[in-house]
Amino acid sequence: MKLRTNFPAHAVLPAQINRLQQLLVKEKDLFEDVADHIADHSLRLTIRSLAQQNKQYASELSSYLQSTRSTQPSARAPQKTSTTTLPDETTALAFCSSNERKIVAAYRKLLKETVLYEGLKNIIGYQLSGSLSSMVQLQLLTAVRRRQKHVAAAL
Repeated sequence: MKLRTNFPAHAVLPAQINRLQQLLVKEKDLFEDVADHIADHSLRLTIRSLAQQNKQYASELSSYLQSTRSTQPSARAPQKTSTTTLPDETTALAFCSSNERKIVAAYRKLLKETVLYEGLKNIIGYQLSGSLSSMVQLQLLTAVRRRQKHVAAAL
């Protein structure tokens, strides 16, 4: 007889998923703020796509928590303050890469949980793959922009 494994068996798991969801929302807000201050069209679109991806993943996790009736009281992300310094165009990609690394670390930590049921493990796995893909895209864009600067300087 196959046991029903639709819901997490561990009480800490919903809290960990909730923390990941909140991190995704916080990083989405940061990416949107950075994109608003970038003049370069392609760079702005790249950063906005990261924000959109994080929004989508946060929504999926929120839906999971609601469907399992594991919704935790949602602590809002810290409000924006005027002391927050946003990166300029030259450091925006490094800033985004740094923040994507935080997200990837949170996904990996969650995947180490042994009580994840298969469906949730698949969701977390494809979200992690998407985040890793975004990191590679950021690295490629950084390398291309660096190369363009060197070529322009040589001319």
